[in-house]
Amino acid sequence: MKKITFLLSMFIVTLFINLATAQESCVSDANFKYYTPNTGWSNSEWYKIIDIDAETLTPSIMEAHNKLDGTATSDNFSSGEFSTPIYGWNETTQSIVLTNLKWPVKFYMTCLSTSFYNSARTKVLNGTNPSGTGTTALCTNNNNSVLTSPIWEKKGFIELSRRSPDAATPTVSRHGYIQINDLPQVERIQYSFSSTAWKRGFKLDIKHGAGEWQPLRWEANNVNNIATFAEQGYNFEEIIGKQEDPTSKISLRWRIWDGDSIHVNPVSSTSATFTTVNTPLAAQQVVRIHQIKVYSGVVPTEAPSAVKNVIADAIKINLSNNELVLSEIAKVEIFSYDGKRLFNATSDRIDVSNLSKGLYIVKATGTSGKSQKKIVL
Repeated sequence: MKKITFLLSMFIVTLFINLATAQESCVSDANFKYYTPNTGWSNSEWYKIIDIDAETLTPSIMEAHNKLDGTATSDNFSSGEFSTPIYGWNETTQSIVLTNLKWPVKFYMTCLSTSFYNSARTKVLNGTNPSGTGTTALCTNNNNSVLTSPIWEKKGFIELSRRSPDAATPTVSRHGYIQINDLPQVERIQYSFSSTAWKRGFKLDIKHGAGEWQPLRWEANNVNNIATFAEQGYNFEEIIGKQEDPTSKISLRWRIWDGDSIHVNPVSSTSATFTTVNTPLAAQQVVRIHQIKVYSGVVPTEAPSAVKNVIADAIKINLSNNELVLSEIAKVEIFSYDGKRLFNATSDRIDVSNLSKGLYIVKATGTSGKSQKKIVL
């Protein structure tokens, strides 16, 4: 897709904006990136094939955020997949068009708000200050007004669970993530992130083909000048550069920051160091993804299978003291023995004390696969 004249003018504008609004210098090492100026996104001449905006997502695709506004962390989370449209380009009208293809997006332990603002803006609207104000001045301008970001007035986010395992699943991480697999010939990706307080981070991993997951951008928690504007929100852009490689397919995974044992003590501009211990089973900080855009050298004509490697009886279902306990968050349906559906929800714990004595069939569908079990109450 060629939009050279338009892009030339936009490049000049973007260059000016980047120089004028860059808040701090970029810090990185040779292996991965972990800080960026909060200057927004640049323009691409390639096809924008995916444009996920949490504000416009269908609420029923995952559990709803269950707090009153964007300042608090949800208690509700779910796992599964939803499909996002693939966009193309009309050469005649020089405009983006919707194709008939949809691409699967996998989510684990996430919830959705289509109407909440980021935490900082919500606090300002409520008459309070964001975290990190005062003498540190990390969330304020020199005149003590609150810093804003490219997503300051943007509603909607997918929240990733910060929870640790419970007693029923002590070895299974319940940290949330979003994953998109097998994207062809990706030129760049753009996405926005926020959290509920200052100095909050996340991890973005990339996988090329059938290779191993590798760090693409890791924003650390609890280090000054790294992710210090998390409450206001960031816009990130990663140049992949595979738009002209017909063999290239990449997968992307946004997840909770849980430490770093790969890179030893990379130092921030304040000489503070990262925590180098991975703690995937400990409660961490909340991560919110607001938007995801993918640009490619081709418009896909075929999507990967929506459900891969579904394994029967992969989810463990146990009955304990009138409560069903599952080995993971899953869609659970309970049927009477004559086939009537009595229960339908997404959870890993279901109270069945209100059901009458008798025989029931429990069906569960989750990220690991599907299971069916008979229970007697």
